This record gives sequence, C-alpha cells and structure tokens, in this order.
Amino acid sequence: MEDTICSLCGQRKGSQSTGIGQQIAFYAYMSNNIQVNTLSKHKIFVYDRVETNIGNGYDVKSGKFTVPESGVYVIHTTIVSYDRSWGVIELVKNGVVKDMALADSGSHDDRDSSSTLTILNLKKGDVVYTRVGPSHGGKYLESNVYARMSFSGFKLM
Repeated sequence: MEDTICSLCGQRKGSQSTGIGQQIAFYAYMSNNIQVNTLSKHKIFVYDRVETNIGNGYDVKSGKFTVPESGVYVIHTTIVSYDRSWGVIELVKNGVVKDMALADSGSHDDRDSSSTLTILNLKKGDVVYTRVGPSHGGKYLESNVYARMSFSGFKLM
C-alpha cells in the first residue's frame, strides 16, 4: 500500500511541474444592493468585485465564467433578499439551467438568503453564469456589509 500512495504522490508532483491540472478558482461579489425594479427575467448578474480569479476564467464585464481547462468544478452562488423582497437566481451552463435558489423575505421586514453548491463536469470553453430567475419582486436584493450576493467556483479535479 505504501508503494501505491508514494506512486500517486509522484504522479501528482509530476503533473504540477508540467502544468497539467493547473489551479483554477474565482470569487466575485456585488459591491452594492440591487434595486429589484432594475431586474428583468434572465438578466445576467454581473459581480463587480473580484477577490480571486486564478486562471482568469471570470469576466467582470459580462459576469460569466469561461472554463479555462476541462474538469470537475464546484460552483457556489448566494442570493440575499431584504425587507419584503424576493428573488430567484439560476445557475446556467451554456444556456441550460443547472441549479437555482430562492431568497424570500416577501412577507416580512427582514433578510433571507439562499445559496447553491453545484458540482459540474465542465469542458474547456463552457460558459457558466448566474441570472435572474422567473420570479422577483419587492425593493432590493442585498449585497453590502451585512450580506453579499456572490458567485464563486474552483476546479476540483
């Protein structure tokens, strides 16, 4: 068994030195609240604050993550509603909805948050983004010092 473990360690070290299996990760969030009356169904969310963009897959102008290398990825989204507001966020891969979440504080003055954690098998060039889902209303979606709307992901393998 020790030979197997050592053999795997050697393979991994070899792949890192050749550049195969590069690290890829991104994390972006909204710097301000979003007025619900500015949203329309399927409008793409553009996260304007980028904290991490290893591999340069996230485009701050379009809000889209273009996969730089094929593999299995973990993608995370968060949506936050505030004071009698609600919204659905959809996680989309190449135009097809892969996951969704609803934050609903529509009947009370408070915040509500919801998130997704989605594992996707992605190919180089695939495009992943979040967009407004079929339902939204109220005042605003929250992204500030109390809660953040965010979009992030990393290559698992």
